[in-house]
Amino acid sequence: MEKERFIVIGGDAAGMSAASRIRKRRPESEVVVYEAGQYVSYSACGMPFHIGGVVKDFNSLVHYPVEKFRKERNIEVKLGASVTAIDRKSREITFISNGASGKDHYDRLVIATGASAKVPENLLGVPHVYTLRTLNDLQGFESALDRVNDVTIVGAGYIGLELAESMRSRGKTVRIIQHSDRILRGFDKQLSSAIMDEVLANNVQILMSTEITQVVESGGSLKITLGNGQSLSTDMIVAATGVRPNSDMARNAGLEIGVSGTISVNEYMETSDPMIFAAGDVASSFNMITGKEVYMPLATGSNKSGRIAGENAAGGRSRFAGIAGTEVVKVFSLEVGKTGLDYDTALSEGFDAVSSIITSTSRSSYYPGSSPLTIKMTADRKSRRVLGAEIIGHEGVAKRIDVVATAIYSKLTVDDMLGVDYSYSPPFAPTWEPILVAADVLSGKLE
Repeated sequence: MEKERFIVIGGDAAGMSAASRIRKRRPESEVVVYEAGQYVSYSACGMPFHIGGVVKDFNSLVHYPVEKFRKERNIEVKLGASVTAIDRKSREITFISNGASGKDHYDRLVIATGASAKVPENLLGVPHVYTLRTLNDLQGFESALDRVNDVTIVGAGYIGLELAESMRSRGKTVRIIQHSDRILRGFDKQLSSAIMDEVLANNVQILMSTEITQVVESGGSLKITLGNGQSLSTDMIVAATGVRPNSDMARNAGLEIGVSGTISVNEYMETSDPMIFAAGDVASSFNMITGKEVYMPLATGSNKSGRIAGENAAGGRSRFAGIAGTEVVKVFSLEVGKTGLDYDTALSEGFDAVSSIITSTSRSSYYPGSSPLTIKMTADRKSRRVLGAEIIGHEGVAKRIDVVATAIYSKLTVDDMLGVDYSYSPPFAPTWEPILVAADVLSGKLE
């Protein structure tokens, strides 16, 4: 009897999680991973910190060397092998490796091709424009950075802000161009303003509510014209305007395409073809509050969905619980966290949303190092269910945003939050835990 053959396309977080899970469930099977790049199982999220010098060793960004998968887990990993087509009828993939084309048969297929950085159309083909998405990008990115003094970042999301800090730590002149009137999507205007103040205080120029309309190379530098009529010169442009799923191959194979061009999957990570699963940044997900299909390409979700895709491809029946969009980012000395629905989104989704903002302290006020901590919490008036929170402060944000994320997953009400037995010690929290205070104030507004 022939061994069952599983093929995984893509070797980053979702792909290697899927391959490892298949191997665990089906030790007798053949598991093959096709990866177009030269690295697998690496931390793309760590790249800005390597650029900034916080993470010194490039190799530390690779969680597991490829030989660990090959020798210890008996997973065949093909690096530099780009899959170009899927033939669902014959269950074959077509790939190119070392300039030669080949085909391979699968019994079950997992697509984990990830996403690519978006580049605004008017920046396509312009010299000295860079993106940072994979480890293959990193070395060229840093080499370019070594040769310049002035950097312009397009986009004030998480990656844009992390890169701004990293480049400032290398002594670069940095500016951010943002098309909207606030930085970081889904944040309250008051909190967004405080985050902007932190960025400005660290000598990063921010140009809001404008876009690049033209870029011309002149004498090795770039002359930028903005939509507001302003002109400026820079040495390097970094596009940090989001990502798009690498789903063209799936579309060409006739798989159902979902929100934002993702491969549409159900809660078991099954595509419209029962023999094909998809996971990670190429696949759709669903919001655990609204139940709607969404695209939120985040690292934790990619790892989870990859594991579930592998489990189910190998015959299991695990269910992906969805995502709340829990995020945390370091912005110079600030910690910034968000989970669930912000107030405006909650209203647009049909909830009778109510929110409150409180400012407490990260530790007991008398304990050295205590600093302000601001929390905006949102709930539904009728059900009193917690819908989301935004938190900013200089410490303790991640601990607290995870508490709210747990509450969202568990469908807790504001009243439930009042009953939680929160930890207390002066070095870590005030007597009245800030999450408890936020829930208490919001409970009063719900009455």
